[in-house]
Amino acid sequence: MFHFDFCPYLELKALLADPTPLARKRFELLFIGYYGLDLAGLSQAFLQRYFQILFDGNVLSNGEPRFAPILSELYLIPRRQGGLALQLSFVSKLVAIHSEISPIYDQHVQTFFSEYDPGTSVGQPGRVAWFVDFLKRVSDSYAAWAQDERLTPILQRFKARDEKLALCHVNRLLDFLVWKVGNQKLL
Repeated sequence: MFHFDFCPYLELKALLADPTPLARKRFELLFIGYYGLDLAGLSQAFLQRYFQILFDGNVLSNGEPRFAPILSELYLIPRRQGGLALQLSFVSKLVAIHSEISPIYDQHVQTFFSEYDPGTSVGQPGRVAWFVDFLKRVSDSYAAWAQDERLTPILQRFKARDEKLALCHVNRLLDFLVWKVGNQKLL
């Protein structure tokens, strides 16, 4: 793990707590670059609503992520070149910035867990249900791994890299590690 793998996230967490316009603008630019929103063909209307939802912070209901309503609302906003898309990865990141217990979803996490998005073949409700179930299984895996004494020294070394990492929930630390393994195709 390199600092550029996690330092932007730590800066995002600090910026999120600052409601000033300058901090919000810096947050948006950093978030867009770090999570690749600039590469997804998203419209300005999508980004505007996405960050409005993110900054409003109404992403949990009774402690559970509000994935389905957020996905449904954002789905209705066309991409730059037209067409609609469920932005599963970006919505997982929107929720995860507020709730470190909630895992992040992307192609690297899928690669790590050897599971793949069923796509449009199951329809929008089926795909959202698959997504929610997948993140629940990832979270359950993280909870089991956090109890595994073989992982403890790895997590301790990782936390020692930066004092702010030591404050992160174990699920976020595992997200970083899983992403890195999936991204580097180390399995």
